[in-house]
Order: sequence, then structure tokens, then C-alpha cells
Amino acid sequence: MRFARLSFILLECSILQRGWSSKALSKRIPTTAKDFRAKSGNGWCVDSNGIEQTARTFLKLGCRSVQNECEADDMCVAFACESSIGMSVLYTKTDCKANCGAVDWVNNPSLITAGSYNGSDKWSGSKCYVQSAVTDVKNEVAAGSTSLTVSDASFLAVGDGLRIYSEVKTITQIGSGGVIVVATPFAGSYRNGAKVMKVKTGRALRIALKGHASGCPPDATGANVAAGCSCNAGYSGTVAETQVQPYYSGSCSAIACPSNSNGLNVPSGCSCNAGYAGTVTATTAAPFYTSTCSTVSCPSNSAGQHVPAGCSCKAGYAGSVAAATTSPFYTSSCSAVTCPANSAGSPVNTVPAGCACNAGWSGSVSAVTSSPFYISSCAVVACPTKSAGANVPTGCSCNAGYSGSVSAVTSSPFYASSCQAVAC
Repeated sequence: MRFARLSFILLECSILQRGWSSKALSKRIPTTAKDFRAKSGNGWCVDSNGIEQTARTFLKLGCRSVQNECEADDMCVAFACESSIGMSVLYTKTDCKANCGAVDWVNNPSLITAGSYNGSDKWSGSKCYVQSAVTDVKNEVAAGSTSLTVSDASFLAVGDGLRIYSEVKTITQIGSGGVIVVATPFAGSYRNGAKVMKVKTGRALRIALKGHASGCPPDATGANVAAGCSCNAGYSGTVAETQVQPYYSGSCSAIACPSNSNGLNVPSGCSCNAGYAGTVTATTAAPFYTSTCSTVSCPSNSAGQHVPAGCSCKAGYAGSVAAATTSPFYTSSCSAVTCPANSAGSPVNTVPAGCACNAGWSGSVSAVTSSPFYISSCAVVACPTKSAGANVPTGCSCNAGYSGSVSAVTSSPFYASSCQAVAC
């Protein structure tokens, strides 16, 4: 026993000096259901003699994560973990780091009988979990055979995988009496009693890691599920602890961007729609966001309910108003139209400021909202009586026998005439 303890501690120190492996779980997706069961006692896994001299590797992972690693590894039959220190052991010949030639446990996990930490206090809270989805070969399997008989086929199903030593086969048929047909022939021959282990299935996992709290799921925060997880800002939902993988129920769902805004969802970021000013911020309380997106008023020289509803240039102005997503949240080209021909304004020569027909012209100019954005009725005034000419603006002369003049003015009758008959 002292030798086993010293051996483990020395090996552990060696591994720590080299640095623990930190495999990315995203590269190894669990595909099997090995039905792990905890062994009595605390500590790493040992056999009936309290010895751990077997093929294994070490990971810097907590219990839930190392379980997923073992589930994904066809050669892994057990693991030991201590979440509080983030250290674990995988009993496998895959990526082996210690005693790699000793594979008895890999071939027969029933040799693992208990957990023991042998005085290593930091492992005193750890547990040993061993695959229990295991049965025995009932009748000898010959090399080249595609069938075998097992003692218990109740936990196996068509489509599952099974492993004998290093051979992994896919089950295509299960008959009565434990007869199993596999997809490809066995390369080796196996005696009665050889262990048959289940691998590669989509069946739900059935591990209960008592005392090892599962970490909060994606999009949630908290120490762990047992202590309580809350959905991140911008997410709605609840997370509750369970005793089956993934050891929690519920989920956190991203909230869609609120009205008058757009984007993938609130956590990813939402922007106010064109014509709206404000911001959208993710929060942890319902409705899980705050939004100040509000309509922008129509700009000067335009009219309408607001920019998103549409603004039109006022009468006498040409151009348009369009909603935009950057301040001031609109673009406007509304500009005053110049007084039309035969009219003028003072002091500003534009239709909105007011235009009057030129001297010698009668009529008016009014602003409108359609092109050309004014209506003009300015018309030339004919030469008055006792005078002759094309019209008042171009000039009128008093008739023969009359003296005086005709001048254009801007008020009715739009001329001033002093033509008087000459006395004899």
C-alpha cells in the first residue's frame, strides 16, 4: 500500500512538472453511454489489492468534463476526479501517460474495485467512476466470425458499438439468448468470459456525480448548477439542477431585438431602425433589455408625423427626406425654390419667403408641394388707353396728340399713365 501511494504521488508530481493536458472538449464529442457507477471509498481507482498500476492519463479538468472525455474514448473504462482542484485521471490506453503497458483494466473494468487516496489529502474528496455497461462472452468467438453470444444483451441495441479488447464493432442485429451480429468480422478470437463493453451509442447518459456540482450551461453564469445559475444579460430562461447528464434542465434563450430596432438578437447587439434615435442594452431582468429607440421629428423645411412615417418638403421647397441609422438619423435635401420668371422676392428671392410679380405684370406666385413647387399667374399688362406698345413691361408710348408717359408699377393696375390730350 505504501508503494502504491508513493508511486502515485511521484507520478503526479512528474505530471504536474510537465504540465497537465488541457484538451479542448469541442474536439471530442461524447458518443457513448457507458453507464458509469461510483465505487466505494474516496480517491483514485484501485484494484482489490489497493494498487493503481495501470494505463492512464491525466487531465486538468473537473468531473463533468472528464466524464465527457471518457465517454468519447472507446478505450476508456473509468475515471477519477476532484472538481475542487480541477484534476482528474482517465483509465485508458489512449494518449497514455503512465503504466501504458498495463492494460488489464482497459480489457476488464471489473478489476477496479474501489477508490483510495492513501493519505493524499487533495484527493480525499475525489471519486472513482467505472463503466458498468459490460457483459461477458458466453461462447468462444472465432477469428473471422461476425456473431457472438453474450451473457447479458439487455443494455445493447442495434446501432450500438461494442468492444472486446481493442476491437470495436457495430451491432447490426440482436437475437434471442444474447446472440449478437456485428457489421464486420472479428480479427481475433476470444475465449469465454472475455469482457464485452458498450461504446458509441446515442443513449442518454446515466451517471450521478454526487457531490460534484456541474458547471453552468452556455449563456448562463454562476459558480455551478447547485449554487444557482442565472441567464446572462439579454437571455431569458431558467436553469435547474438534475441528477442525469447534463445535470441541469432548462436553457437560456437569446431575446430577439425589440420593436423599432434590428440585429441578430439582444446579446449580439441591436441597433435602432433608420429614423430612430437611442440604444438597446441587454439586462438580466424582464424583458431582458432596455430600449430608448424613439422616432426622430421631421427636420426643418419639411412636414410629417416623424421621419420613420415619412416627411415631405414643405411647399416651396424642392428635395426629399430619407431615414438614416446615423445621427441625426435622417438625410434632407429640402431647399427653397427661387422665385420664378417675371417675379421677385425681397429681401430673399425664394418662393417660401414670398414672390411678387414684377412691375408691369399682374397675378401672383404661391408655394406648393409638387414640382415645380410654385404656381405663378404673372402675366404682362397691356398698354393702357391713350398709349401704344407691345405691353407695359416692354414699354408704352402716349398716342399721337397726347403728351405724358406710361411706367410699370407693382400695384394694380400695374402701370402709371399721364397721357393727356394736347390742347389745340
